[in-house]
Amino acid sequence: MYADNKPIRSIVAITLILAVGLLCACKKTPTSPQFDETTLPVIWLNQTEVFFTATLTGGNPASQTIEIKNAGPGTLEYAIEADAGWVEVSPPTGTSAGQVNEHKISINKTGLAAKEGGHVATLTIKCATAYNNPQLVTVNLTIAKEMPPKIWIESQNFIFSSQEGGSNPSAQNLRIKNEGTGILNYQLSTDVPWLNVDPPSGSITASIKAHQILVQTAGLVSGTYTGKITVKDNNATNSPQTVNVTLNINKTAPPRIWLSTSSLAFTAIQGGADPPSKIFSVRNAGGNVLHYSIDWDAVWLVVSPSSGESNGAERNHTVTLNTGGLSAGSYQGRIVVSDPNASNTPQQIIVTLSVTNPPTDNAISISCNPSSGKKNTIVSFPVTITGNIKEIEVFGLDLTFDTSIFELNSIVRGTLTGGWTAVDGNEISAGTVRVGGFAGAANPIPISSIGSIFIVKLKVISSSSTNQQTTVRIKNYIDDIQNLIPSTVTTKFTYLK
Repeated sequence: MYADNKPIRSIVAITLILAVGLLCACKKTPTSPQFDETTLPVIWLNQTEVFFTATLTGGNPASQTIEIKNAGPGTLEYAIEADAGWVEVSPPTGTSAGQVNEHKISINKTGLAAKEGGHVATLTIKCATAYNNPQLVTVNLTIAKEMPPKIWIESQNFIFSSQEGGSNPSAQNLRIKNEGTGILNYQLSTDVPWLNVDPPSGSITASIKAHQILVQTAGLVSGTYTGKITVKDNNATNSPQTVNVTLNINKTAPPRIWLSTSSLAFTAIQGGADPPSKIFSVRNAGGNVLHYSIDWDAVWLVVSPSSGESNGAERNHTVTLNTGGLSAGSYQGRIVVSDPNASNTPQQIIVTLSVTNPPTDNAISISCNPSSGKKNTIVSFPVTITGNIKEIEVFGLDLTFDTSIFELNSIVRGTLTGGWTAVDGNEISAGTVRVGGFAGAANPIPISSIGSIFIVKLKVISSSSTNQQTTVRIKNYIDDIQNLIPSTVTTKFTYLK
């Protein structure tokens, strides 16, 4: 039996010997070279995807920046290639031994349409010797579909009045803007010969454009006439829009609005008191009776009364501002006075308001008014604070003067203490008046206020035969004003013989 198996054992042995030989032969073959990140430059990117958005009619989106550097040894010399013509990279190449290089990506959307999914391009950063060559940056561009333009008209009804055989009424402004997106390219037309608009067309994106409505009354007899202005842009969502114009021609002269001013200016301090009210006047400068109403377009503005009538006499109206809650900045509002029967309706007053940051001067000062005068002149000496850094609820100080020039006349409250329980004083010695104030049930003077806390009035008693200059001084501040910084502690008055 063993003799019969010898050939099989021999074959197995030979096979094992050959296998071992081959294995040894493989071990003796040298290994092929491999890339190693420890010896080659490495491309580093701060981002691998950027996003841009634009609109069809708008400009190109702002450029963006990517950063590239060598994160390995040696020097990285690379180039950047874009696979779309609407992407530009500047500079298109770079070299880094470890420092960061910036490259600006710019978009030119000319000829591109808005499409679902947007436009996508790829930037390829190449360096043949880099361990991780190449690297990619995806550029995404979304071009938004825009809403079409939309016609907005401030007022769709205008009334003109004139006298038969008289002059044309004053022009009125038709104000138009684009309430949609894109560009509103519109035309204006009229349906009656006595009505015209100047200019007869416009092109706007978002700003308001004013057109003059002109009425020609030559040849028209007394009565009421109506006409229409049509505003049209075939691309607008609400085209056309119409404006109604009524023309009243009277046998007698129509009323005419006269205003005492065309502008009012106010200033206020943020968080401080409202500015003092101002008054304007309205009267009829034409015929018949002017029956007018007053409107305004700012929430911080109130006019009282809001209507009136005049057959020639002036009527006063008070403008009051509520500046609470307004931040520092410039504001503008309009007061509109109108009477549908007036020849020049409507008329307007521009109201400007400047709100400044609260002052922090923390100062106290004195001044006089008038600064010169003769015997028996009453001179006011207001004591004023500016930008106090703490509330003032109680105060006291002394005021000194020359008794050969003045005598004490009275002490009155200031602009900041009008509602206080007490503001008073007395002459404690010749030429020295001690003044004190107490808020009591009234509110303290708030931080950052500007205004007077009291006014001392002195009467000129000098009978000198020569002109004399004298000094009035404040000193000895106590209670809530003791930390104020003296700004102007003396003021000078000149006695005139």
